[in-house]
Order: sequence, then structure tokens, then C-alpha cells
Amino acid sequence: MAIQESNLNDIEIRNLLEKEYNIKAKNIRPINKGTANIYNIDNKYILKEFSEDRKKESILKEIDIINFLSKKDIKVPKYIETISKQFYIIKYNRIIIVQEYIAGYTIENNTGDYEKTIESATILGKLLKAFKEYKELDDERIIEKWFSKDYIQNGLKKMKKLKKNLNYNNKFSKKIEKDLDDKIEMSKYILENFDFSIINKMTMQNTHGDYSVQQLIYNDEKGTTLIDFETAKKMPIAWEIIRSYSYIDKDAKEGIINEYALEDYFKEVMKYVKLNEYDLKYAKVIYLIQMLGSIYGYKQYNENVENIEILEFAFFRTNLCRNIFKIKNKSNDLK
Repeated sequence: MAIQESNLNDIEIRNLLEKEYNIKAKNIRPINKGTANIYNIDNKYILKEFSEDRKKESILKEIDIINFLSKKDIKVPKYIETISKQFYIIKYNRIIIVQEYIAGYTIENNTGDYEKTIESATILGKLLKAFKEYKELDDERIIEKWFSKDYIQNGLKKMKKLKKNLNYNNKFSKKIEKDLDDKIEMSKYILENFDFSIINKMTMQNTHGDYSVQQLIYNDEKGTTLIDFETAKKMPIAWEIIRSYSYIDKDAKEGIINEYALEDYFKEVMKYVKLNEYDLKYAKVIYLIQMLGSIYGYKQYNENVENIEILEFAFFRTNLCRNIFKIKNKSNDLK
């Protein structure tokens, strides 16, 4: 769902495309996906109108990354230049870009069979290998933001506040309360027992930053295209690996990780990039930490009971937390 409603109508889009890109549009179809307002133009182009907080620097970064990766055997979108040789325009204080339309199909989270799951690992492995030759990206203080003791402590405060303000006039209130209680207890245990300095020993390098099945467009004849590089940064790649696995494998739908499939997923990625002992041992732990500190889904549903899909995603992640916590605590990796 887009963050902001569109400022454009069909007439404005047609005029904009003809004036700025020399494109005469016939069919304009909105696509309800992602945080931008997206339009399919004649099955030839995609127009994106971003929210006001999207900065031109992020567009330029994404374009530079896409141009680099296109030469590295990674299928990526192609930005269309304006008549004035720019890759974006600004209208109503919002950035607009046009890309070539990518013919293909997408699949939902946790609907991938074994073949699709391993294909995802192959694409990620090739991406990580290619990114080694790209200039070092900013880490954006990601360890402090997602994997630190402060992050867990802040998450505890948010969960306690949400629990205090929980709306009990809905059918999921008791389940939400139980989920929050479990996440609170797991967070406390992590704070008391885990050595956060271990995370600094894990492999940090350039990566997509939001790699998952949601960023893949499949085409059985032309191959799979990887999209949306706005979040690209330097970060612990073990997190990207396990998270992307958990979003595609149909066996992980209920938040239960198939250890055999996960092992094969890691092995496939490791054909292209080296991982160290800390990556392999603590991948689940840093994923657990990042999920524990987030109240995404619960907060949105508490504010608006129409947000069922987001709530189901929150349930999925909390089930993942429970299962990872059980496995890693049993193996003493949380101590």
C-alpha cells in the first residue's frame, strides 16, 4: 500500500509522459503494490510516484547500482531518461521515475517450492559476489539500529507501551497480548545472556538491504529480475540470507524453519561468497534480534483493525522468533 495518495490523474500522467519522455500513453493502470504510487503504462513502462520523503540522492544511488549490476550478469530494471537526459522529474514536490516494464509474474511470500527457494539463493549469491566490486556503501549505522542492545531495550519499551494501550475490542487482542508477552520475555533473556560484540565479528559487505521474494519478477523464458535497490547498504549478510530464505520457502509459512532447506540455501549462496564461522553460527540469532525489537504489524492493527494482512505478517514473524529462540537457546548460542 502506498504511503501517500497520488497527486496525479490519468490526464496529468499522459501530459507528463509526452512532455518529459516523448511517450504517448494509451492505457494507464494503477498497481497496488509497494510504498510508491505505481502505474503500468501500456505494458511498456512503469511510472512510480514516490512519497515526499524520498530524496533524489536515493534515486541516483539506485540508478548507479542498477547500471553497475546490469554489467554483472544480474537482471535489473532499466530507468528511462527524460528528454533532458535526467532519470527523474519532480512534480508536486515528489519524485517521479519511469522504468521499462518487466514482463513476468510474482509470487506471494512462502509459496516457493524447493526449486524457487534455491533460485533465490543463487540470485542473492551472484548479487553479493558482484557487489564486492562496487564502491563501499554506507552501513547507515545498521548494527546500532537493528542488532544492538539499545535496539532491544527500545523494542521492550515499545512493546510495553503497546500492551498498555492495547485495544481489546477485537478478536485478535488476546493473541496479540500473548505474542507481546512472549517477545518481551525473549528480549529480556537476550539482554541478560547474549554477547552483542559477536555481531561485529560477522561478515559485513554491500548487499540489497531488503532482498526477498517480494523483489523478484519471474519470467520462465528470460530469467528472473531483481528490483528495488533503494535500501542497498553495507550490513551483516547472514541476516539477508536467512531472512530471504524465511520469506520464500513454503515450508516456513507457519514460522517454522526447514533446517535442511536452510542449509541448502546457505550452501548455494556460499558458492559465490565466503561466510565465516560467526555468520553460520549466529545468522538465526541476529535475525531473531532484529524481529524481537519490532512491533510492526501489531501497532498498525491496533490503530486500524482493517490491517489484517499486516497483522498476519506480525504473527508469522513472532512464530519465527519462538522457533529460533527455542533452537538457539537449546544449543547455547544465546549464552
